[in-house]
Amino acid sequence: MDEARQWDRLMRMAQLGAIPGDGVNRPCLSPLDREARRLLIGWARELGLTVATDGLANLFLRHEGTDPEAAPVLTGSHMDSQPNGGRFDGIWGVLAGLEAVQAIREAGIATRRPIEVVAWTNEEGGRFAPGCMGSMAWSGFRPADSWDSVTDAAGTTFRAALEEHLAAEADLPRRPFGTPRPHAYVEAHIEQGPRLEAGGLDIGIVTGIQGSRWFTVEIHGRTDHAGTTPLGQRKDAVQDMLRAIAALNALTHDPADVLRFTVGRVEVFPNASNTVANWRASASTCATRTRMCC
Repeated sequence: MDEARQWDRLMRMAQLGAIPGDGVNRPCLSPLDREARRLLIGWARELGLTVATDGLANLFLRHEGTDPEAAPVLTGSHMDSQPNGGRFDGIWGVLAGLEAVQAIREAGIATRRPIEVVAWTNEEGGRFAPGCMGSMAWSGFRPADSWDSVTDAAGTTFRAALEEHLAAEADLPRRPFGTPRPHAYVEAHIEQGPRLEAGGLDIGIVTGIQGSRWFTVEIHGRTDHAGTTPLGQRKDAVQDMLRAIAALNALTHDPADVLRFTVGRVEVFPNASNTVANWRASASTCATRTRMCC
């Protein structure tokens, strides 16, 4: 492995969507996402790897084995980020796979199985929810058109963004979903949570992953004038929201700190300073079974 080479690639990727605090904002299926992918494709082609995508723009970089019919070993992660994402989250898993393949090739080692480095589409869900769309479609867990009508904050549908992206990568070969089926999958990942750093640890072995459930909840009230309507006559959706969140926090309290409950998004209507809210919606996630052994 070449530590300096891998660090240089990480830093070049971190420039694409860089935000203050050494973070990154690189939404999926955006011009920044395409720029990052082209940079990765350039490195892969310099190594002699073949490049392909599928119908959800999952990106595959293939190192051929001595038995091209053997099921490949698949490794990788994602290149998109949350709006305030970390510069290593996801992208290191992709670049670590590329570095491993390059080290194997430079050492003159012939592998029987092919090795494929993958970058999954919309793994984070920062622009389009839910996340993991590319991997869910690839694995057959959900049909590829399941999220066509999902919109981002600007009102762009996932299908429209995907079609624009696929058109920009029309020069890349397209493969069917889920082919070839892998022999094994391994992912190096930096989640950038606080536990390893707080414990002074360099690396951890993941023994489980969150089982997440996402809900969009709507609470309907009645709009009234905030200055004249008595509290006893109001149907204030924001106050009901606060009571619901407090009750859910109590319900999901876990002394072992394994269960997570998060309210990630709140929308209030009509969102005026002198008006009682008549409607609000929150997208929240309740994730369970999070464990890591370090």
